[in-house]
Amino acid sequence: MKSILITVVVLYALFSLTFCSLQRKFLYFPQSASDVYGEMNISFVVDDMRLNGWMLNKGQPKALIYYGGNAESVEANIPLFEAVLSRYTVYLIPYRGYGNNAGTPAEQVLYSDAVQIYTMIKDQHDSVSLMGRSLGSGIATYVAANRQVDKLILVTPFDSIENVAKDIYWMFPVSLLIKDKFRSSERVKDITAQTYIFIAEKDRVIPRARTDQLIAQFTDQLVEVIVVTGAGHNTISQSSDYVSGLKRALD
Repeated sequence: MKSILITVVVLYALFSLTFCSLQRKFLYFPQSASDVYGEMNISFVVDDMRLNGWMLNKGQPKALIYYGGNAESVEANIPLFEAVLSRYTVYLIPYRGYGNNAGTPAEQVLYSDAVQIYTMIKDQHDSVSLMGRSLGSGIATYVAANRQVDKLILVTPFDSIENVAKDIYWMFPVSLLIKDKFRSSERVKDITAQTYIFIAEKDRVIPRARTDQLIAQFTDQLVEVIVVTGAGHNTISQSSDYVSGLKRALD
């Protein structure tokens, strides 16, 4: 009996160490850039690193910065954004390590990059809005809480990556092990932007409870919650309800 207990303890410790050492591989899934939607046409130098991306509808008075999901190729949004956001200059800048950009993604680094890029963009436009999908919602809430933002669009967001991980890896001391926590719900009190939240009815990645906990922190900033019927986490942008909701939010 004692030997079985020791074996269980050793295995538990090994799994915990594995989770700790590989956790960022579970969180970030960088995708290479595709030239199907056109070549990258803009770049920003942040902390001596050049981040390349796409700019749509150059010269519009309003700007929208988009932050993608953990395995998303942000350029795949170009056809949709060109079709429905013609009144916005849209910035699609892959994270460090994504879209052929150098570097390695991590929470604090992504925050810093996002704030610096926002700073370089804001003086060129009358207003700046932000849109974050899944992982990107955590970055969008950080920037919105620390800078002046017009509108905030959150697609399949969470209260924190920490809580999402705790739901999945309930058997481990996640709060002690996890490095990148993305605690969006703690920042809501500092957000003044008009906020719109999109929920995929059949989301199998971000549990509804995690989104609802985030929503519960909002007060007057929250304008609308749009539940996209029948949509999954990765298919929400294919829905006409998503497209019409996006038009309504950014009208």
